[in-house]
Amino acid sequence: MPSFRSPPLARLVLLAALAPASAQAADIALDNVSLPTGADAKLTFKHIELKDANITAEEATKLFSGALPRDAAAELIGKLKAARIAAPEAVLTSDKPGAVTFHDFAAEGVDQGSAAHLTLGGVDADIPGDTGGSVVLKSQGVTLDGVQIKHLAEAIKAGDAAGASARINHAAWSGFDLTAPDKGTPAGADGGNLIRVHLASAEAAQNFDGDTPTKFSFNASGLSVTMPKASQAGAALTALGYDKIEANVKFSGAYQAANKTFALDDYSIDLAKLGSIALSGRFGGLDATAFAGDPAARAAAFQASELQALTLKLVNAGALEKALALTALSKNQTPDAIKAEWSMIAAQAPMLAPNIPAATTFSQAVLKFVANGKSLTLALAAKPPAPKVSDLQEMKDPAQIAARFDVTADADGALPPLAAPMTAAPAAAPAPAPAVSGQTKLTGAAAWAALVGNTISGKDSDGLPLSEFYGPGGLVKQLDDDETATGKWILRGENVCFIFPGEKTETCYKLEVAGDAATFIDEDGDGKRYTILKGNPKNL
Repeated sequence: MPSFRSPPLARLVLLAALAPASAQAADIALDNVSLPTGADAKLTFKHIELKDANITAEEATKLFSGALPRDAAAELIGKLKAARIAAPEAVLTSDKPGAVTFHDFAAEGVDQGSAAHLTLGGVDADIPGDTGGSVVLKSQGVTLDGVQIKHLAEAIKAGDAAGASARINHAAWSGFDLTAPDKGTPAGADGGNLIRVHLASAEAAQNFDGDTPTKFSFNASGLSVTMPKASQAGAALTALGYDKIEANVKFSGAYQAANKTFALDDYSIDLAKLGSIALSGRFGGLDATAFAGDPAARAAAFQASELQALTLKLVNAGALEKALALTALSKNQTPDAIKAEWSMIAAQAPMLAPNIPAATTFSQAVLKFVANGKSLTLALAAKPPAPKVSDLQEMKDPAQIAARFDVTADADGALPPLAAPMTAAPAAAPAPAPAVSGQTKLTGAAAWAALVGNTISGKDSDGLPLSEFYGPGGLVKQLDDDETATGKWILRGENVCFIFPGEKTETCYKLEVAGDAATFIDEDGDGKRYTILKGNPKNL
């Protein structure tokens, strides 16, 4: 939930929105005054005009030159009124090379901590980097309406400008262009080494009831990032058919103080030629300090709130196909083979998570999404009483989290003809082995999904008969010659690990499945092949 806060360098805004009262309004003009902004930095105004100000020229000179002690400056700034304050140009410099230039700053309706309208014509910055090259910023105009700066006097007295906060009803930014050198790419590389960031425009708005915000909105349009072609990221983008990443960002929400609920109406990122991801939801028991308190109070209020509902929607516009292609390239397989592998994992989800009733619903939705490549929606509705955010963060078991919500999931399109997702079969009934197309080799989680609910049979390291049944939920039943044992299995990344009673450490293997053959490969690279039997024919 956004809050407009004044950045440390926004001294122009801070000084324009607050300051002292003198008995009679006056027009004041100052030339070439410098305001210290740190031990080795200063903000130099070539010219400042104050119209109908309630301070004297001497007070204005001392204020904008930093000649006043902190307490005196804080007292003066807390009283200022002026019809208009304008500075055509202000330059921020330090003892290091580079400068930041602010153009055409103006504040209208300045009244003891508020300003009806603020404008900044633009910003130009050129700061040399630590490793060569410069960070260059060219910002277009910014306008702010309904500005109220709080706690500035206290912040000045404490020497901490970040302690001040600004309440802004409306803000608009006409965009910027920024370039910065990529440290990992040589300056002489083909195409150079500059990262380029562009924003076409951004706009934000807030409505308030007293000091409490009631409605929020934010839109950023035409955001793009271009990486150097010779960089790792640039090469990856080129391989995927992109020369840059382009995005639009939206946020909107509403807070009702009477019942302490916050509705997240839309938080979405739309990526050009890739797709979009959108969140919406509702929080209850959310105290107003989540929006108006200090950072610690905001965090505490959010932790104490209840998550009542949450919806996630993915819309594919090329991202799925690119992910399939990239994974296929890394595994030296075809995209269709990777698609089949992902579908196999999704189909086995109910067996891998038998304690989560919603696993079947989620499995069906993912199967449809992978097959049709359109959209996927996952929705959570809290069962009463709604869980607190802090309680959810402490839950380590996904089944425990899922039990607190009614879960629904769906995707556009029909289920693929491959199969409906499998469910855990009763202990006495053999679960069917998942279908494997021809001799397609499965690895990692997909290979393990093909074994859950089934049995492998072969020889142990001593040449004795060995059979193991892998049940859902981490159960493994072993028959080694004529001895039985019950252990546990767990997936760790691309490996499957086992531990049996009396063992202190897990034994882990890479796994490959092709047809009815399963090959377990140990950490030394040695493999042993077993035959896959449907279900539990050994009654283990």
